[in-house]
Amino acid sequence: MAEIDNKKLVAKLYEQGWARGDLDVIDEAFAPEHILHWNEWPPTDQRRTTDEVKAIIHAYRNAFPDLRVEVNELVAEGDKVALQVSFIGTHEKPYESFQPTHRLSRFTDMQILKISNGKIVESTLSTGGLDYFYKVLAGQVFNCSQR
Repeated sequence: MAEIDNKKLVAKLYEQGWARGDLDVIDEAFAPEHILHWNEWPPTDQRRTTDEVKAIIHAYRNAFPDLRVEVNELVAEGDKVALQVSFIGTHEKPYESFQPTHRLSRFTDMQILKISNGKIVESTLSTGGLDYFYKVLAGQVFNCSQR
């Protein structure tokens, strides 16, 4: 798959899957099971099915019903696509064990996605979302000044 096709696949994932909540695009974008590398401590590697990816997106969109997704940077080289993506929304409903803050929030992720045969097979995430939820726990969340 050409680099331009890889970029189109990733852009479609974020424009349709994350921004619009069209979860059917997940089956098109991801291999049935892919490896997810998180920036948590300790770092974790997890195998995720497409159903698990759909559940994550659904849960975020439920917790942040006015969620906007902005792909700030999208770069492809070989079988990898790197992107910076921002998530902006009001935390209105619980997400996992985190209670809603009712505040407009923005967090930004950096990701590197490996694509093979037209499917995402591996994701490496450095996520601002974890920082956001740690701040919720510490009571340090404040309103985002940008909308």
